[in-house]
Amino acid sequence: MNREEMERKVTAIVAQLLGRPDVEPSAPLLGPQGVLDSVMVVRLIAWLEQAFQVAFDEEDLTIESLSSVDRIVSFIEESRSLSRGAYSGLKN
Repeated sequence: MNREEMERKVTAIVAQLLGRPDVEPSAPLLGPQGVLDSVMVVRLIAWLEQAFQVAFDEEDLTIESLSSVDRIVSFIEESRSLSRGAYSGLKN
């Protein structure tokens, strides 16, 4: 899955959480102008983990990493590349 596809999928998840037809990828999700409350954040994390087969560790759960669709997609890309590197190292 490329970045554009991931962005569409994350956008759809966030839009569904908010009950909106669409969400801008740069729209603030957390922080003073954020649109997600704490319950929505927990649901978002669960959906993201299931949809993208990634795990958010406690240190990953920051306002920065979940601040927008763009940042979430970047986090997922980083997580996937780290996972592939770790797994490929274990196979040898």
